[in-house]
Amino acid sequence: MRSVPPPPAATKRREQNVDKRQYQFLTYVFGGGVKVKDHEKHRDPVTPVRVASVRGQLRFWWRACNPSKCTTVEELRQREGEIWGTTSQVSKVEIAVLSQPAAPKSIQVFEYNDRHRLVACRDMKEIAYGAFPLQPSREAQTAGAQPWVLFDYGSSTFSLSFTYPEKLRQDVEAALWAWETFGGLGGRTRRGFGAIQRADLQRTTSAEAALSSYSENPKIAGIPSLHKARFATARRHSTTTLEAWKEGLRLLQNIRQGENFGRNERPENSRKPAGRSRWPEPDEIRRLTGRSAPLHMEPVVQVSRFPRAVFGMPIVFHFNPGSASEPGSAGDPGMKPLQLQPVGFERFASPLIIRPITEGKNFYTAALALSSDVPDAEFVAAANVYPVDWRLDPTLAKKIRPLNRNGMTHIDPIDLFLSELKK
Repeated sequence: MRSVPPPPAATKRREQNVDKRQYQFLTYVFGGGVKVKDHEKHRDPVTPVRVASVRGQLRFWWRACNPSKCTTVEELRQREGEIWGTTSQVSKVEIAVLSQPAAPKSIQVFEYNDRHRLVACRDMKEIAYGAFPLQPSREAQTAGAQPWVLFDYGSSTFSLSFTYPEKLRQDVEAALWAWETFGGLGGRTRRGFGAIQRADLQRTTSAEAALSSYSENPKIAGIPSLHKARFATARRHSTTTLEAWKEGLRLLQNIRQGENFGRNERPENSRKPAGRSRWPEPDEIRRLTGRSAPLHMEPVVQVSRFPRAVFGMPIVFHFNPGSASEPGSAGDPGMKPLQLQPVGFERFASPLIIRPITEGKNFYTAALALSSDVPDAEFVAAANVYPVDWRLDPTLAKKIRPLNRNGMTHIDPIDLFLSELKK
């Protein structure tokens, strides 16, 4: 007679944290769905907040925080897989969407004017600057294609739950804090679209103070990081999150293209928004391609650099082809593409993150400059490729007017942005 085997030893279930959080969007959402077709940035009408999107954001911000203090790419990759999963390993962090936000309103950003040219809608100039991919191509505009829209979820909220072992608390909470403070959902979150915040908890520690907890964690080459990241907020507060957001986009546009900042004053009787650029890239493109309108043959600044590469690449350049009302522009480079691109990469994401942030009952424009390695660059003009440089030294920077403000010379254009924001 065979004896009955003893029951298997009881396995003690590891202690699990179940963290439920409620969120809301602070700004308009740029797309967010899995369907993208040219300038059409769709939302998902059934599951606008998806687990895969949230997990992707948390993985990025976990790497940026590096709470496990990894020192090599290999160590970081292994640790990331242990926590967030790989193709062959299940994530130890379970994420569930408990509730979705209410259906959004569509926000029109661009419209055709009476000359059938796309322009920003009323009160949308700053947002249009950040949402330029919503515009159809010039060929599609000729055929009458309509610009796409943003999505406004208003004050509606959505809820998520995060379940994970206690031993991972530090790693998970670091990723959640960074995502909630600097991240969002949908496209173009680095320009503030789809910015989120907790709706069930008011922040008690300033973002700058919390950021210092991660600023000394190891920096790994090639990984955008909070290691010695730079952070700034506007001195004065705004009345709404949208106004705070617009303020940041307005400043970036002014630095890059604004009249009497990034560009000269508009010529008399001209329909252009401003005069010639005070940055060196346009004149350097004219020099490289050997093409220039007669009125533009004399450079505004003689610096053979592309310093705005630090804001992100690729950068597509457009020159006015000239018209009956603007004949002086005829002759400038018109080949396609005219593009600054990173060497060895398809793109270099901007290290500069602009978004609104709340402090108590006030709203401020905030900017975070991640510690990021800017790659070498090359300029493409039609079939020709030119190796170029974006790096500046104090001597070169002194020759570029936007970088010289109030007696101070900025070698890094992102430093210029942060300095101006603080004012």
